[in-house]
Amino acid sequence: MNVSLYTDEQEEKIFIRREARTWTRSGLITDEQFGIIDARTNPGVSQTNVFFRILFFLFTLACVIAVVGFYLWATGIRNEVTVAWSLMAFSIPFYVLAETLVKRNSFYRHGIEEALALSSTLLLCVGFVLLMNVLKSEPRLFTIAGSLLMAACAFWLYLRFGFLYAAFIAIAALCVVPFQLSLSPANERVALVSILMLILWMNLRKCLPTNEDFKKEKLATIQAFLLAGIYLAVNLRLPELFRIQSSYPVISDRSFAGFAPLFYWTTYVLTFLVPALGLYYGLKNRIRLIIDVSLVSAVITLATNKDYLGLKHYVWDPAILGVFMVIVAGFIISWLVVGNNEMRHGYTARNMLKPENHGISLADFGAAVVTGEITANQPSIQPEKPFSGGESGGGGVSSGY
Repeated sequence: MNVSLYTDEQEEKIFIRREARTWTRSGLITDEQFGIIDARTNPGVSQTNVFFRILFFLFTLACVIAVVGFYLWATGIRNEVTVAWSLMAFSIPFYVLAETLVKRNSFYRHGIEEALALSSTLLLCVGFVLLMNVLKSEPRLFTIAGSLLMAACAFWLYLRFGFLYAAFIAIAALCVVPFQLSLSPANERVALVSILMLILWMNLRKCLPTNEDFKKEKLATIQAFLLAGIYLAVNLRLPELFRIQSSYPVISDRSFAGFAPLFYWTTYVLTFLVPALGLYYGLKNRIRLIIDVSLVSAVITLATNKDYLGLKHYVWDPAILGVFMVIVAGFIISWLVVGNNEMRHGYTARNMLKPENHGISLADFGAAVVTGEITANQPSIQPEKPFSGGESGGGGVSSGY
């Protein structure tokens, strides 16, 4: 059952258009070919560029805050219960307005409907938490309830509007729950990894060869996000990378980082296993984002390896790690270059796709600043006279007319 406000055909056409722009910038197809693709993939929605999308989002968000704030100021409401119910009541018209803009005006990632939908979710969750706080509920209880409500609302926005970041918000909200259950630190991490693994398993089950390309891209992005979350949960020594040297004891000063030895060494193995499995899956299915996340995780594993083993750090450790990474990268690039057409198994070290430019580059800005100086030294361009060159008043017959 598809509850999205957009059809799969519309989403697929938008995806094809975006890919076609990348191919055109990279020179894989000509402008004429892009024109044909663009004409045949009209999704029938209203879109805007990234700059105006952010601008519309911020402006709409400011309007929402102004409307709610003016209402609370004008009515003089100070009672927390009334404020809570007011916030939840405001969430309804904002959400309805967001859906109306999509249905009537065919807005797609326009910023306006995004701000209205997210504001609706935030107002509902904040109002709910305030109401539970007034009812003298246990803090952990309303934190769990608020997190679950936020996860449900954000997941609905993902299903209904297709906002990918809403799926990330839903996952992050669910990750708050294990830390509110009075569990031991080890059990908290086990519960967190279990939640992420369950979501990842459900996501992988939806990955079918018959899926449209836009669905594959969304699912792959969520998989990369979940993989990063799982790695962050299993690496007990990750805080060592961000610690500040002080006289206070840090996590490395405690034996096994305060965890049981079996749990500690299990996570040590997982810090190598998770990036390896992610890299294998990414290479097998040619998913660039999962490959990148796996490689970054592998580098972090090497950076925290000494902390896990309790070895002494030296100032030249980062330099050794950097040299090792350069050697590995150079070996992989050389291995790819000597392959047939500088590629092996469909992989190449050449940058074949140029990223989209969403703004004005420094070169463009510099050209705009000195445009007067540049044009001043250019010879004046005489307008072409298409009918010149004619003989005996022939009106340009000898010029190809």
